[in-house]
Amino acid sequence: VESPNKIRKIKAILDSLGDTPEGSPGDSPGASLRKTRSARPHPGGGWEVAASVGHIRDLPLKELGLSSPDYLPQYELTERGRDVVRRLKPLASRADQVYLATDPDREGEAISWHLQQALALRSYQRVAFDAITPAVIARALERPRRIDTHLVQAQEARRVLDRLVGYQVSPVLSRQTARRGLSAGRVQSPAVRLVVDREREIDAFRETKHFGAEVSFDSNQWRAQWDTAPFLPAREKYLLDQALAERAALCRDFRVEASENKHATQPPPPPFTTSTLLQAASVTLRLKPDVTAQLAQRLFDAGLITYHRTDSQNFSTEALSEVREFAAGRGLPLPASARHWKSRAGAQEAHECIRPTHFATEAAGDDRLQQALYRLIWTRAVASQLADAEYSVNTLRLLAEGDRGLGPEGRRFVFRASGRTLLAPGWKALTARDETEEDEPAGDSCGKVPLLPVGATPRAETGRVLHKKTQPPPRYTQASLIKKLESIGIGRPSTYPAILKNVLTRGYLEEQSRLLAPTPLGSLVVDTLVPRFRFLDYAFTRDLEQQLDDIAEGKAQYREVVARADAQLQQELAALGATPLARPAPPQARPAAPQARPAPPQARPAARRSPASGLAPGRSPGKRTRLQSSPGLSTAAPARAARPGLKKASADPTRKAASPARPSRTRKPADATPGEPPPSAPPAELPCPRCKHGSLHLSRDEKFYGCSQFREGHCAFTLSRTVAGRPLQPAELAALCTTGRTAKLSGFTSKAGRPFEAVLVLNEAGKVEFSFTPR
Repeated sequence: VESPNKIRKIKAILDSLGDTPEGSPGDSPGASLRKTRSARPHPGGGWEVAASVGHIRDLPLKELGLSSPDYLPQYELTERGRDVVRRLKPLASRADQVYLATDPDREGEAISWHLQQALALRSYQRVAFDAITPAVIARALERPRRIDTHLVQAQEARRVLDRLVGYQVSPVLSRQTARRGLSAGRVQSPAVRLVVDREREIDAFRETKHFGAEVSFDSNQWRAQWDTAPFLPAREKYLLDQALAERAALCRDFRVEASENKHATQPPPPPFTTSTLLQAASVTLRLKPDVTAQLAQRLFDAGLITYHRTDSQNFSTEALSEVREFAAGRGLPLPASARHWKSRAGAQEAHECIRPTHFATEAAGDDRLQQALYRLIWTRAVASQLADAEYSVNTLRLLAEGDRGLGPEGRRFVFRASGRTLLAPGWKALTARDETEEDEPAGDSCGKVPLLPVGATPRAETGRVLHKKTQPPPRYTQASLIKKLESIGIGRPSTYPAILKNVLTRGYLEEQSRLLAPTPLGSLVVDTLVPRFRFLDYAFTRDLEQQLDDIAEGKAQYREVVARADAQLQQELAALGATPLARPAPPQARPAAPQARPAPPQARPAARRSPASGLAPGRSPGKRTRLQSSPGLSTAAPARAARPGLKKASADPTRKAASPARPSRTRKPADATPGEPPPSAPPAELPCPRCKHGSLHLSRDEKFYGCSQFREGHCAFTLSRTVAGRPLQPAELAALCTTGRTAKLSGFTSKAGRPFEAVLVLNEAGKVEFSFTPR
C-alpha cells in the first residue's frame, strides 16, 4: 500500500478473512488469499503489509530526464525510495504472491508499476479498493488484475508535460524578467492568470449608482418592490432617476392585479467529490485545501470514508441501499426512489462519491479537525438521499392606485411581492444549505407574503427609496478558484491543493482576509508568459487535459499527445531564441518484454504524487540511483542527486512554513547561530511529517530543515534547528517527525530570558507548539 497509516487496519482485516487454499487469478472467489511461506509463520496471520510511502522513483533534478524521440523518461530511485526497495525486496522474495494495493487512481497505478519494475516482480497481482473495510478488501482480492497500462501512460504524460513546460520555460521566464528563480507551470500559471485577470476586471470596474423603491405592509411583515423596467430608457439596465424613485416610494394604496400560489421543491445537493469537498471545507470550516486533503487522507487510511480522490457524485448500488436503510431507521424523510446525478462533462467517475464507510457512525476522527471534516462528509452524504424540501410560494402583482400611483406619461407604478413558506424540511432537517456556496441563500426577501385575492386593496404603511450600486466581480477565494478551475476543465481535483499551495508559497498570489490577490511578481509572470506561450490559454490547457483523459481510456497514444504539445512549445521557444534542453537518445538495444506479461507503457510514469506543475531545474547534483526505463526491464547504474541546497536531515524543529531562501554557495561565518553546535550525523533519513512523501534535509546555511519535495512545489514544510534558543538533538527530531511529539525537554528560554521545560508537539498545520501538560 502507499501510506504506513493503513498498515495496521488492513493487516487486521486480512487476518480476519481467514486462510484459504492457494489459487490463481482464475480460481473461485477467495482462492487468491494466500499465506507467506516463511519458515516461521508471521505473528497473527499469514499476511504481511508494507508501505511504499508514495512514489519511490522520480525524474532527475538537474536535467530534463527525457530521451528522444519517444519521450521516454529516465527515472531515479529517490533516497527514500532506495530504502523502501531495500526493505521490500526480501519481503517480496519470500512471499507466495505479491499484491500491489496502491491507491485506486492514476497515481496509484503508476506507483504500482514503479514498484513492480524496481522490485523486478514477474509474478504479482494488482488490487484496488476505494474503502478500507472487510467487504471491500475481500471483494478486491477476489478480482485481482494486471497493471492498467493506459492509466500509467496517462499519469506519465501529465508528469512529462509538466516537466517539459517547467524545465524549458522557467529559465526563459527568468531571463525575460531579469528575475532569478521564477517558475512556470503548465497548470499553475493558468491558475495565476485567472486571479490576475479577475483583479484587472475589478480595477477596470466603474460603479453605477441606481435606485429602486419598496413599500411595506402589516407592520413590515411583508414588502413589495417597484418594477422599474417600464420606466427605463432604451438600452439602460438601471434606473438613474432618484426623483422618480422617491415618487414611487410615496405610493400607499394598491389593488391586487394578479395573485398566484405555487408548490415548489428544492432537491438536496449531491454527495461530495474531491473538488466540492475542498470547497465546502474552505467555506464552512475555513480549512486550506492542502489541510483538507491531508485530513481526508487520514480518514480514508483509518477506514472511515471511501476514497477521497474522485469526481463522481453517485453512490455505489450497495451504498444506496445502506444509506436508505439507515435513513428509514432514523425516521428521516426519503424520496420514493434513490437519487442519481447526471455525469458532468469530463468526469472520469472511476469511483463512487466521498461518503462514510458506515452510515451508522455519525462521529469519527482522531482530533477536532478530522471530526469536523467527517461530520461534514457524513451530513452531505446522508442528506443527498433525503426528500426534497417543500415550499409554498405566494406571488402578488400590485397596481398603485390614486394620484400617488401615477408616474410619468400617465403610467402607473407596479410593485411585485414574492415570499415562500417552508412546508416540509426534507433534507434541510440535516443541513440548511449547500456548504460549497460562499454566500448565504437569499431567503424570503419580501417576508411572509399573504395569498390575497385579485381585486383586494391592501394599503402600505411605509415606503422607502432603495439606494443601489453595481458591484465589481468578487475576488476569488481558494474555494471559488477551485470551482472555477474545475468548471473550465483546467487541472484535476487531486492536483488543486498542490497548485494553490505552490502559487502562494512562491509569492505569485497572496491571501487578504481569505481573498486571493495577485502580487506584482505574479502579474509580471503572467504578462511575460501570456503573449509568448499557448499553455496560458484556458482552452488550450482544457483540451490538453481531455487528451490526458483519452490516454487513460485508450483513445489516444502517449507519444502523439506529448509530441504534439512539445512541438508547439518548441516553436514558441524558438521564436524567443531559446536553446532546447539536451535530450539523450534512447539505448540502441532494449530487452524485449517477456511474452507472459502485458507490455508496459511506451513511457514510464512519474515518481511524484499529484504533480501540479513543472519547476526550474536544480543546480547541484546529489545522491540518487539512476534507472533507465525500458519496455520490460529496469537496469541500475550509479548516479546520485539530492535536493540542491539541502543536506540530509539530522534533527530540529519549529519554524513558520516558508520558502527556503536560496543559500550562498559558501557559508559565511556570520551565518552561524552563536552558541549553536554543528549538526550531528543523522541517525536515518526522516520522512516529511506533513506530506509523508518527501524526506527532511538540512539547508546549506544549517539553520533549518526542509522537505525534499519543495523544489517540485508540493511541500513547503520547514523546521528550525533551534526552538526557543535550544538546539534539538537527532533523537528529538526523529520523535517529533514520527510520533508528532517529544518527551519533556528542558533548556528552552522564554522571550523574557527565563528557562522553562515543555513537550514539543506537531499540530495539524505542521507547526511546532509547546505543551506544558504532556499526555
